[in-house]
Amino acid sequence: MNSGQGVLIAKRSISLSKTFLVVGAVLALLSVLIASLPSMVNNLALSGVPLNATGRGGLDLGTALPLMSAALQVFAAIIFATPVLLLYVYDKNNGVLEYFLSLGMNQRDVYRQYLKAALMLASGIVALEVAINLVVGLVGRANGPLLLETSGLVVALAIPAVAFGSLVMMSFSSLQKQRVGANQPLGMAIGIFMIMPAYIAPFAFPALALVIDLGLALIIAGLSLVTYLLSSRLISREKLLP
Repeated sequence: MNSGQGVLIAKRSISLSKTFLVVGAVLALLSVLIASLPSMVNNLALSGVPLNATGRGGLDLGTALPLMSAALQVFAAIIFATPVLLLYVYDKNNGVLEYFLSLGMNQRDVYRQYLKAALMLASGIVALEVAINLVVGLVGRANGPLLLETSGLVVALAIPAVAFGSLVMMSFSSLQKQRVGANQPLGMAIGIFMIMPAYIAPFAFPALALVIDLGLALIIAGLSLVTYLLSSRLISREKLLP
């Protein structure tokens, strides 16, 4: 399989299902809007507490909301990459993976191409999110360091989360034959579950939120690497057949 196969798979996945792309893009825009609320509507009250106020436990909503929005932007990236997982199930059930194996590829070779396609789509929406973050930050005169932290967290969390979710999803899909998309909710659920602490940390542990998010990113990246390296052992070649 040539190096451009990942690009071809990404294009095929877009043609297969555009619904997830639209939902992911809309969620990304809403997430960026949440991040920009403290700077653009600084005096707006939320349940009687100004967005720039510090409440009990040192909770600063002006900091917590942007950090939470980073997790939502990761969720958007997971949804945006979902069509690749649908395509994987579709190709498995229609003998495309069997054809790849007949070319002398192993399970890791197959996984690598679909993983590459998923990361391409995820990288596209993440790049858009970071760009919008920067534009909104400049227009709304947001906190510079916080803006950089939020954008960095999106990149640090999204790529490992999409990689791990995609690898586990493909492994699970290979265990049985199902209709296209039948296993898709599991793949999304895994990705959402893995980044769940990033939703909670800004409010439960505001002072440690950044450290928790970075640690979470490292853990997911490590799990993704281990899963990829063990992909040829986790699933036998026969499980990739229709």
